[in-house]
Amino acid sequence: MSGARCGAVRTLRVPGRHGYAAEFSPYLPGRLACATAQHYGIAGCGTLLILDQNESGLRLLRSFDWNDGLFDVTWSENNEHVLVTCSGDGSLQLWDTAKAVGPLQVYKEHTQEVGSTCYVPGIC
Repeated sequence: MSGARCGAVRTLRVPGRHGYAAEFSPYLPGRLACATAQHYGIAGCGTLLILDQNESGLRLLRSFDWNDGLFDVTWSENNEHVLVTCSGDGSLQLWDTAKAVGPLQVYKEHTQEVGSTCYVPGIC
């Protein structure tokens, strides 16, 4: 994993992973979540990356692996540590970045891959 700074552009390379979605935290300035997948989402696993951005670049704060590609991520509007992701196996995952392992809950609601998600207040 390498981070580089070129002017205002910041890059984070994670070997074997391709980014699908990124979202800044509504609570913590510079906190970023990124949903990734192996093999461009065609096959393989996924990883949720939690990053902090500062003047020196991007720093990996925490990462969570999932058994299928993660295609979207959204932050909770009620809790600064909670995120929801969706994946190629048709499930939604509820994560807590304050915990070292996850997910907190998995909702297997779809029969095919899920490509996007949004936070619905009152659910999480």
